[in-house]
Amino acid sequence: MTKREAARQLAARTAIEVGTVGVGLAVAGPAGALGAAFIKPALELVAVRDRRGLRNVERLVEAITESTGLSAEEIEAWAKSKDGRLMLTTGAIQAAYGTMYDHKVAALAAVLTENLQDDARLDLGILIVTALADLEAAHVRVLDAIVGGSLPPRPHGADQLPGVALQSQLEEQFPNLAAGIVPLMSALVRHGLAEDRLAHADDNAAWAVTPFGRGCLRYLQDGTAGVEAEH
Repeated sequence: MTKREAARQLAARTAIEVGTVGVGLAVAGPAGALGAAFIKPALELVAVRDRRGLRNVERLVEAITESTGLSAEEIEAWAKSKDGRLMLTTGAIQAAYGTMYDHKVAALAAVLTENLQDDARLDLGILIVTALADLEAAHVRVLDAIVGGSLPPRPHGADQLPGVALQSQLEEQFPNLAAGIVPLMSALVRHGLAEDRLAHADDNAAWAVTPFGRGCLRYLQDGTAGVEAEH
């Protein structure tokens, strides 16, 4: 059996429950209310989404086997041997399955690869995977803009604090996200990737990216080259 075939089998075994739950909800919940005419197209959309999720998990496993030289079976045995390992691995699988952001799959593979080589990082690895699970392209664009300092000038009279972004700057930089900047940043703060800072006005919030946030961003940025090469 080739590594690709083994990765595909492991992806199918570990992600099948997620896919089954998704289809089950579609049948028993919203689809019933929408009427029979929409059931078939709706389930086809669910099937498309499930196939995308399974491909993501397959790519995750392939990346780890290529990086470590371990087989899919050895990775599975490693994950089952300790609760922390199982939590980390299944968390990464679920995050990969649920995302539409390719760079996140590469980042999750990098986190798992590091932990396969060093159990001392397990607790931190679980925190990173939990944070990455909630990050999509919009969060990463905002993080990157704050860390890179590529934001519009601050309003006149505002303190010039390196690494601190004002709500008004982010709204100007990302007009299509303007109404969602506060909840987006709240999600980053909740996971410890950003922290609240004092703003120059009551109606203008401010944030800075934490060292933990910069570390998570590096995983996503490091995975970019590999993902782009595949496409």
